[in-house]
Order: sequence, then C-alpha cells, then structure tokens
Amino acid sequence: MDSCCRAGADCSGTSAFFSRWSGSYAKRFRKGKLDRIQKYLVEGIKREPLRGSSVLDIGCGVGQVHLTLLKEGAGRSLGVDLSDAMLKQAKQFAHTSGLAGRAEYVTGDFVQLSSSIPESDITVLDKVVCCYENLDELILKSTGKTKATFALTHPKENLLTKGLFKGHEAIAKLLRWDFHPFWHDWAGMKARILS
Repeated sequence: MDSCCRAGADCSGTSAFFSRWSGSYAKRFRKGKLDRIQKYLVEGIKREPLRGSSVLDIGCGVGQVHLTLLKEGAGRSLGVDLSDAMLKQAKQFAHTSGLAGRAEYVTGDFVQLSSSIPESDITVLDKVVCCYENLDELILKSTGKTKATFALTHPKENLLTKGLFKGHEAIAKLLRWDFHPFWHDWAGMKARILS
C-alpha cells in the first residue's frame, strides 16, 4: 500500500490513520477549543472581510477551522477529507451548531477530485501539506480554486523539526507503515504560492 499521499495513489492508509484520531480531535473541539496554530490561522484569515465568504477547507478533519469561520460570518463552506470518520464528526458538529445548511462535505483526495470542486473565496489547508507527497500538484490545484485568501499551516522550519520528520519518514518506509508525513522545501512552497 502506498504512503500518504501520492497523487493518484491509494490513500486508504492515511484515511485509516486519521480515522483512528477522529475521536481525539472531536473531543478537543467539543470543548470549544482550537489549537494554538488554528487560532493564528483563523485570526489571519479574519484580517480580510469574512462576511458571506465561501470557504474551501482541504483536509478539514472534524471541521474546527471552517465551522469557526462560519460562526464568525463566512457564508458557506466545503470540507474535503480522506477520512470518513473525520467527516462524520464534522457533520455532527455542523448539525449541533446549526450550521448544517451552510456546510457541505466531500470524501476523498482533493487533488483527484479538484476538477469537480468549485472555487472559493478562502482556501484553507491546516496540517495538510506535510501529509501529501506531491506538494507541487496540491499547491497548484488548491491555489487554482482560490479567489481571494489562501491560508495554510506547515511544520516549523528548523533542524530539530526537520530531523524528527526525516527520522519518522525513514522508519515508516523501513517498516512499510501505511502512513507517514513528508518534509518539503517550505521556502520553495511559499515562493510558488506567491508567484
């Protein structure tokens, strides 16, 4: 089985990995909490007018970011995720928050589905770029769906974090784990986004 997540590959290992963590993510969000990075992400997005905006949340998980943006004034959202269990939690949060009519969900690999995904005012990739091997294609297709604001998170650019990622990646390949993260050229990624 291929690791997460090569464009066109079987990403079931990634889906299974994140499905196992869906309960933990949901428990934290149920307490009304975003993690520190998500708070920065939301605050950065809110620097631009939010009222009525459409949101595309790629790798949306249990919905923390897009549901928060809907509560803050965004008009509608589309969440895309590989994990059915994550999306089940997101749909439940949307329902209990009274946002189900404004939140839609699609299961699958965004890159493979991109031709059927509409453009949005805001595109969000929270903790996604380090889980996708073909970063160039992910960035190309996601920026192509963005009308105004493109927001993402990525690992810290330091030697310790890089060493941890590379070590995890090597062990995962050696043991043939179904999922492992990827360390990319983050400066190059940012340059491509801004070009």
